[in-house]
Amino acid sequence: WQASLCKHSEAFDAGLMHGDMEYAVSNIAFYHTLALFGCGSNLQESSHSLQKHIQRGLQYNQNGMVKIVAIHEQVTFDLMGLEKNAYESHFGGLSEDAVLDFAMKNKITSLSRTLYQKIRYVKYMCGDMDAAAKHYDLQQELYANCAGQATNGRTVFFFITTFIDGLIGLYFARKHRDDEAKWTGVAETAIEHMTKWAKSCSWNFANKLSLLQAEYFFLKDDEQAYSCYKASIKQAREHRFNHEEGLAHEKLATYLLHKSNHDEALQHFQDAKKCYETWYAHVLVRRVEKAIAVLSPLCTSSR
Repeated sequence: WQASLCKHSEAFDAGLMHGDMEYAVSNIAFYHTLALFGCGSNLQESSHSLQKHIQRGLQYNQNGMVKIVAIHEQVTFDLMGLEKNAYESHFGGLSEDAVLDFAMKNKITSLSRTLYQKIRYVKYMCGDMDAAAKHYDLQQELYANCAGQATNGRTVFFFITTFIDGLIGLYFARKHRDDEAKWTGVAETAIEHMTKWAKSCSWNFANKLSLLQAEYFFLKDDEQAYSCYKASIKQAREHRFNHEEGLAHEKLATYLLHKSNHDEALQHFQDAKKCYETWYAHVLVRRVEKAIAVLSPLCTSSR
C-alpha cells in the first residue's frame, strides 16, 4: 500500500495537468484512503493535506468526491480528539448522524457504506465497542437491502473494516453471551478472508492475520495466542504499519493482564502509547495512559 501512494499522487497531478478533474480528485481520494486506513500516516499531516485537497476539489466543482474526502478528514479530527465538524462546510452544517440519516433516506448507498465503515473504525479504535457493534449490524442491514450494490467499494476501506469486524467479533465472543456464535462467525469469516489476502499480499495483510489469530486463540484459551501477538507486532513494525503495531501491543497487553502478567503488560501498553503518539492519535494515547496509570502500582518495577 505504501508503494501506491506516490502513484495516486502522480495521477492527481496528471489529472490536473490534462484538465480531467474527476480523475484527479478520485485519485486523491484513493490516496487519502490508503494513507489513513492502510498506511497509518501521521494524522496531523494527513489532516492538513486533506484540507488542501478538499479546497482543490471544491475549486473544480467535484462536490461528490469532496464529500467522501471530508469523511476522511473527520477521521483525523476524531482520532486526534479535536472538537471539529468536517461535515459543516460540505453537508450544509449537518452532524455526522444527520448526514448518515440523509444518505439512508435518499438511498445514497456509497455514502451510507462509507459512513458506516468510518464510524465503525473510529468507534473501535477509540474503544467504544457497543457503538462499533451497533454500526456493524446497521451496515449488515444496508447490505441486505441492496444486495446488488453490497460488493461495490472493495477498496482499502473494505479490507480494513473486514479486519476491524473480526476484532469486534472476537471482543464480543469472549464475553460468552447468547450471541457468542454470531460474533465467533463474524471473526471466522474475517480470518478466512485475511488468510486468502495474506497469501496474495503478505506485506499488507500478514500482521492483521496474526492479530486476528491471536485474538481467536485468546477466545479459545490456547497458548498459541502469545506467539501470534508477538508475530503481529513484528510484522507491523517491519512493514511500517505503525498504527497497527500500536494496536497489537495494546491487545497483547490486555491478554497479559488476563494472564496476571502485569509487568510485561505494562511494557506493551507503554509501547502502544509510543506508536499512537507517532500516529498523533491523542484519543488513543489518553486511553492507554489511563491503563498505564492503573497498572503501574501493581508492577514489581514500581515497588
